Amino acid sequence: MGPTALHAALTELVQPVPVDKTAFVHFDGNRYSAPSLHHGKTLTLVASDTTVQLLDGGTEVARHVRCWGRCQVIEAPEHRAELLDHKRAAREAKGRERLGAAIPGFEILQERWVEAGRNVGFMTAKALRLLDLYGVEILGAAAREAIARGTHDPGALAVLCEERRRAAEGPVPIDIDLGAHVPDRDVIPHDLESYDAQR
Repeated sequence: MGPTALHAALTELVQPVPVDKTAFVHFDGNRYSAPSLHHGKTLTLVASDTTVQLLDGGTEVARHVRCWGRCQVIEAPEHRAELLDHKRAAREAKGRERLGAAIPGFEILQERWVEAGRNVGFMTAKALRLLDLYGVEILGAAAREAIARGTHDPGALAVLCEERRRAAEGPVPIDIDLGAHVPDRDVIPHDLESYDAQR
């Protein structure tokens, strides 16, 4: 190793850094992205005056231009795409598990989605919406009929759910999307007379 290379190596900061659940490492008041598969792990950060490298063992997994500002987010576009794909896959798996647990035999419809080359994530989201709107009993009956008819389309499933709701004279389901910014909370009902007592 020549004197120039030795001098460059000695001026670099090398330290272990944990990768948080959103696949970022924190360094010098800023956040730098890492590939999503490394979330929850510890990588080696090598920082020079111009670059920030992230190493897994001896392999470089990310390289960023060093930011000398504060509270900045430095993110590679490919890392964001990987993270979104990872989250989407996890959400789909969780949705499939919920449907399978709530409605025995629902995996038959899921298998038909795969065989037909349908977008399983989209189909799962549609089926979960029907579960939320109509409940386990109605969707379960509709799913069994769809399976018996040899269909798998969520549109047909929605029609079957609506037919059962009308036959049972149930309330019309209302699909309200409050947006991701509204937190989901359980409201515990209580005696309204307590308001009168406070006056």
